[in-house]
Order: sequence, then structure tokens, then C-alpha cells
Amino acid sequence: MTIRDATIGDAEALAGLAAQLGYPSSGAEIGARLGAYKDSAKERVIVAELSGQVVAWTSVAVADHFYTPLYVEISGLVVDEKMRGNGIGALLIAEVKKWAEIKGVGIVRLRANVIRKDAHRFYEREGFRKAKEQFVFELKTAAAT
Repeated sequence: MTIRDATIGDAEALAGLAAQLGYPSSGAEIGARLGAYKDSAKERVIVAELSGQVVAWTSVAVADHFYTPLYVEISGLVVDEKMRGNGIGALLIAEVKKWAEIKGVGIVRLRANVIRKDAHRFYEREGFRKAKEQFVFELKTAAAT
């Protein structure tokens, strides 16, 4: 198993995994979005690769809000449904923790949909604790058309 930063060449695999997470996108869309992460000091997309195939990814960013201490936020994490239960997610979490420590950041946060009970159990096994419950509100602007 290799843990590494995503590349543009991973776009199709990342798109397939994003669909499993409930966020369908094309490889072209993912490839275009990945450019923002290249050489970023504050954001990463990390993949787990097995035998030349990307089988999982996580996206992370340093959150720097004036009203909170710095924290690293995991904005997405998915392991291929055929590969779950093999410790791959734990390897990604370990890489995120290491990256946060290198950045001097002492908190890692994530959000998980209320229906993802298996994910909740996984995160708790990895040492995360529920900090709060909240709702997500969304407003579409004219640019959404």
C-alpha cells in the first residue's frame, strides 16, 4: 500500500470513489479541481494506492478562521466499497494526523452525514469524538444555473 498525494492522472479513479461517497463527478471535472491543490501548503488530496490502483482518498485543509484555533479539516474520505475493513482508512487518517503535526496544528476535525453509521463507528475507533451536532444550510445563487 502506498500513501501519496493525488495527481491529475488519478482523476478518473477519484471520480469513481467520489460517486461512492455520493458526489458524482466526471474525471474531467475532478482533474480541473485538482489543480487548486497542486503545491498548496494548506490543502491536500491524499490517495491510497494498491497494485497501481487508487483505492481510497481523503481531502484535507488547514482551516484558519479568526474565531477558532487552527485545525485541519478532513472534507472527504472514501475507501472503495470492495476494500473497506482492511485498514486503508486508518492509514489515511494516520497520514492526516502526521501532516497536521508537521503543520503545528493540534486539532483534526471532520463532518459525517448522520446516516453514515459505519463511518461514525470507524471515526470513533480512530480516536475522534463527537464535538457537536449541526445542520447544514444551503442557498443557491444565480451562478448555480
